[in-house]
Amino acid sequence: MTSIPASDKRIAICVCTHSRSHGLSLLLSNMRDIDLRGYDPSLVELIIIDNSPSPKTQAICTRAAPGLPIALHYTEERRAGITHARNRAVECALQRGADLIAFIDDDDQPRPDWLVQLLDCQAETGADLVFGTWVLDAQMPQWARDSGIFRSPTKSKHEKKGGRYGLPDCASTCNMLVGKSILEEVAATGPVFCHAFRFSGGEDKDFFIRAHALGATLASAETSVIYRNHETERYTARGLLRRGFKNGCSQVSMARYHGDRSRRLKLFGSALSKFFISLLLLPFSIFSRGFFMHNLYRIAKASGVVYTTFTGRSISYYSH
Repeated sequence: MTSIPASDKRIAICVCTHSRSHGLSLLLSNMRDIDLRGYDPSLVELIIIDNSPSPKTQAICTRAAPGLPIALHYTEERRAGITHARNRAVECALQRGADLIAFIDDDDQPRPDWLVQLLDCQAETGADLVFGTWVLDAQMPQWARDSGIFRSPTKSKHEKKGGRYGLPDCASTCNMLVGKSILEEVAATGPVFCHAFRFSGGEDKDFFIRAHALGATLASAETSVIYRNHETERYTARGLLRRGFKNGCSQVSMARYHGDRSRRLKLFGSALSKFFISLLLLPFSIFSRGFFMHNLYRIAKASGVVYTTFTGRSISYYSH
């Protein structure tokens, strides 16, 4: 089969959104300056999947569309859960003829050439999955930076041999490009994004692992950069507790699907150790907000590991 030249491929930029009108408005405003040098704008489409359908979100898209250099398509996914939204995005993009699908989150801001860098890397390497990178929110409180909870990838992905499960350090749907053929291959074995992770998150890593196991090739485009923007609620004690607990639950689910008994036992033992150490350190960290929040987060994450290990259930983080 003759391959399609990179500049002639149809590209879908998929954004799954859920009650984030402000973030989505900023993203769409940012998209007006998208840099598509070397690529035909008529072959690029922006697809918005609304996972909490509302006239407000649709109105934002309607107002933004005329000012964009690429077409915008709005559609709804009423089934709650991040996996339903992502699978709807893939389905919609492929139905509309996409050869390549880029994912970006509704609360992040890409550099103008973010997509071009992903596309150029894919054209050069022929990779099935291309991962860009990200930098932290410039408005992030200093204590949050000092806490170590929020991190950008710190090591060059070209120098890494692969992290856990053989994935690059920054493997995430917040900035990635995936080809049609591997999506169809994964879809033949079940949903592209597994519904076991619909409320807890981790669905992207699960997809990457399954795709890699089927022979997908991976590449990193470190020059493709987005700025991660976090809601202020994420910097509160409640927000950190919920996110930590969610991440702990997701770790156990990932180990169940892609690890062995040894991996699960190691994860459980490590969680217990971190729980008690952080609990002991918590009273001594009250004079440093970053250190205090770090220990609070570790306690919540360890609690999530223990909870899911014993119950098999997870927090409904993405259900509302």
